[in-house]
Amino acid sequence: MFMKNLPILLLILALLFVTGCASTCMEYRSATTAARSEKNLIRAEEWGMKALVSPECNPDRDAMTPYFLATEVYLNQKNYRKMAEMLTIAEKRNPDQLLENPFKLGDTPIQTIREGVEAYREQEWVTVYNKAVDLIKKERAGKAHEQIEIAILINHMKAENYSTLSALHMKNKNIDEAIITIDRGLEVDDKNSMLYQMKADFLLNDGLLDSSTSEILDSNNMGIAKELYLKAIKYSDDPGPIMRKLLFVYIDLGENQQAIDYSNQLLNKYPDDPDLYYNVGVLYQRLTMEMFDPVRDLFLQITPESDPSTISEIYNSFKTSRQYAYNAKDYFLQASDLELDENISTGEAVYEMRKLMNQIDEIFIPSIRETARLAGVDLE
Repeated sequence: MFMKNLPILLLILALLFVTGCASTCMEYRSATTAARSEKNLIRAEEWGMKALVSPECNPDRDAMTPYFLATEVYLNQKNYRKMAEMLTIAEKRNPDQLLENPFKLGDTPIQTIREGVEAYREQEWVTVYNKAVDLIKKERAGKAHEQIEIAILINHMKAENYSTLSALHMKNKNIDEAIITIDRGLEVDDKNSMLYQMKADFLLNDGLLDSSTSEILDSNNMGIAKELYLKAIKYSDDPGPIMRKLLFVYIDLGENQQAIDYSNQLLNKYPDDPDLYYNVGVLYQRLTMEMFDPVRDLFLQITPESDPSTISEIYNSFKTSRQYAYNAKDYFLQASDLELDENISTGEAVYEMRKLMNQIDEIFIPSIRETARLAGVDLE
């Protein structure tokens, strides 16, 4: 008879091993009675903390006690720090332990400690994070910071924690903490486009670098930003805005041909985007002025006795400047055609480029041609 019932006995023992001894532990029973029947969370916490370490409650394997403290004591007390701590202990002790009271999250059954912990982390993280966002809207940055830190304790896998917290640090002009926070986020999610983009933005922010910072450091920051933007683009569902930023990094790095090639790539990808046409127009406008301003200064110094190669170089630079100006004007006009509402900035940009082209055509090109004629230099 005993041998016949042995499989059933073994099954019971196995279930006891999986679920732990919390249901037969006096301290645990006292804790649940205090919480569920007496509605006394102070006594429930006292007995729960005793059960947490009591040898009678199998502290090495029992996950129900910390899970109970998290979900029925500290959650009801809105003590999210302790709740998060207990959820972590429960998950570490025995993630596969069966819940005393399984439930459903939508259509998904929640049956184990691991599933229960994940469900509560998700649910309470949303509550705390949204509270932080509301505090930010009310310009209570200090309190919002506290809430985000709690949100990280509840669910450190959420990248939104780190992007929001880093933005708060930036608002306080604390660049070091902002970047450290972003790096924390990237350790959690190394494919998060927003975090890569934010880090690049911070490095390029005009107010970040001390006035004594060397140009080499600026260049290094731009080089790092370029790589960060490339990663952000790789992982983004909407890479267009990031690609536009990268375009200007290429310009700042002096990688003009790369910038031009990249602008063509952007236009092929977003042919109906007026902002993109405007930004490409700005690219050519910047290239125009970068070439025009120094060649104009050089032009004022030449005479028919100047070196023939210098005269030719100035002439060719004016022609290139004019071509850049023409391209800029053309892109600004295309932006204007695509814009739903009239943009004053676009109209002014078209006017400035036309004005510059007229100056080159009517003043500089004829004058340099005359200088070349007197010097006996063939410009063609």
